[in-house]
Amino acid sequence: MSVDIRANRLPTEYRVVAGFCLLVLSFALRPGIVSIGPVVLHIREDFGLTYSEVSLLTSIPDVCMGLFVLCVPKISRRLGANQTVSLSLLLLGAAIVLRALTHSTSLLLLWTTFVGIGISISGALIGGWIKEHFPRESSLFMGIYAGGLSIGATLAAGATSYVSNTFGSWRVGAGIWCILIVSAIASWSYLARRVDAAASGRPHRDTRDTVELPWRSKRAWLLALFFGLSQFVAYACLAWLAPWNSEMGASEISGGLMLCLFTIFLAAGSFAAGAVAEKLADRRPWLALGTVSTMAGFVGLTFAPTSYPIAFVVMIAFGQGMCFALGMTLPLDNTKTAGEAHAWTMFVLCVGYMIAALGPLSFGFLRDWTSGFFDSYLMLLIVSSIMIAVVPLLKRSTPVSLPIR
Repeated sequence: MSVDIRANRLPTEYRVVAGFCLLVLSFALRPGIVSIGPVVLHIREDFGLTYSEVSLLTSIPDVCMGLFVLCVPKISRRLGANQTVSLSLLLLGAAIVLRALTHSTSLLLLWTTFVGIGISISGALIGGWIKEHFPRESSLFMGIYAGGLSIGATLAAGATSYVSNTFGSWRVGAGIWCILIVSAIASWSYLARRVDAAASGRPHRDTRDTVELPWRSKRAWLLALFFGLSQFVAYACLAWLAPWNSEMGASEISGGLMLCLFTIFLAAGSFAAGAVAEKLADRRPWLALGTVSTMAGFVGLTFAPTSYPIAFVVMIAFGQGMCFALGMTLPLDNTKTAGEAHAWTMFVLCVGYMIAALGPLSFGFLRDWTSGFFDSYLMLLIVSSIMIAVVPLLKRSTPVSLPIR
């Protein structure tokens, strides 16, 4: 029997602590992927890879983030959620270091796989944790979490090239981000200890292990489809914006700075969506705004890539930031208990990231096949057009309980 937890509310001081710790934790969960983009051409040269093959360095983590999320309930039940997150963060840090040290293509892909596994297991538990402890402010906290992911991505995008150039090796630039794992583990340990202790007296039972994934729910598939298409677009951009800008000379700024700009506005869109959409019962207008912004940017990059490339990238990034934050909130909008929230979140992540994995790979394949970028960006424009067609179907199904201010 599931217990509705919407009436529970932690004191303000704990909500502030939780917001800060979630922010610090989330910084560490994207550099392992994003740091590849600014140095992907160096990696391609070192290992003798094609564009399609080097795309695997971004696609493989996406596949892992989809597949291994299904293992989270069993692992969490055996080890406990808190220890599961800590161990997955340790795995992520070790994989980042080992990937930077290897000279074997096979090991490069293996350690990249473990990067994806570490991100998958730790990230999969966050949505349900937010739903359990902050049911009436889920959009706000998911916006903080999503924004933190984008900030971490921004750090990696902006600093990886600089660090690599300073030390004369892409390996240092890609491996240095293990440092963020230390602060992430410390933040999670403090967060779990303090907030869980404050919540221990509340009368509810966590049912996350007893709720099945919603494989037969049409609504769950719609949420997963929208999230997956959004991440298809976002990860294609994270993987290829920097190489595209460097190869084509599309703008006067470097490829690393172009990617940094993308992630900055990705974060801005996430924070904006989390802050504004919490006050509304219907997320669809904001989802539509984010998707239209994305489409407009891709129209520019497809048909006039050298006219205003920075403006086009900003439009795409801000739109995708909104779509990501709200896409992560949609499973929480359609569930009533922490157990359901965990199940729906894991389902959306599983299906969504499997779709997302095709983004960088398809982009790289079209680049190999056509020796240009027109078809690759046209593909992303088509995908974003499908997203806008899905938006009207994403009305929330649970009663609205707006937060008390």
